[in-house]
Amino acid sequence: MFVAVKLDQAPFRDVRVRRAMAMAGDWKELLAASPYALGHGAPNPAVPAGLTEWSIPVDQLTPLGRRLSEEHAADGRRLLADAGYPTGFKTTLESTAYSTDYLDSLQVALTHWKAIGIDIDLRLKERGAFLATGARGRFDRTMASLRGLSLFPDPYLAGFHLPGDPLNLSGVEDPRLTQMIRLQRRTFEPNRRRELVFDIQRYLAEQAYYLYAGPSAKVVAGWEPYVRNFGPNLGNDYGGRLVAAWIDRA
Repeated sequence: MFVAVKLDQAPFRDVRVRRAMAMAGDWKELLAASPYALGHGAPNPAVPAGLTEWSIPVDQLTPLGRRLSEEHAADGRRLLADAGYPTGFKTTLESTAYSTDYLDSLQVALTHWKAIGIDIDLRLKERGAFLATGARGRFDRTMASLRGLSLFPDPYLAGFHLPGDPLNLSGVEDPRLTQMIRLQRRTFEPNRRRELVFDIQRYLAEQAYYLYAGPSAKVVAGWEPYVRNFGPNLGNDYGGRLVAAWIDRA
């Protein structure tokens, strides 16, 4: 799960507000609430933790980035006060009912934001209506949705942050960031490119243009030894994997 905010609107244009929202979250509680993870998983930087080659380990973020990845509700309240919202503020959040576990996670996140003074009016839309509006950047204040599917880093960096990209839902316009993303696109040596991708994630962790509210769950999959040419599902194409699988048993 991730949350996009309208960066051209108050209060979200103030980085202190976005950082306060990040500090309110508790990814460990979200994992504990997941029926799949059973408490096992990792917090997500800009590149999801499941992409282990390209997702920066949290302990390699800057001190501020590491702090924003953990729950520090008192610091969140202080940041809101510093930004001019000592009693918090009210806003709306648009989303859709992807699944019951998604809604459970969303409610956990809303509870934590309310604890620091952010009162959020959740507005659920029918799936098709949401995908045609909120998931395309047409929402009032904030929106929550799912990300994934891509097994390489560029869509999470360029798609979410380059001006003019339809996936740039928060409306990020950051010349320094744009230059960094374009440089990693032109870098072909894997180790050097990984360093650049890690640097981008360090920068993004401090800017909090998006809130990566849902951690990556670590899920164990198992199947009988006579099921061949099958692997755990890494995306929505579950049917394609079943078409390729076969049973090696009379």
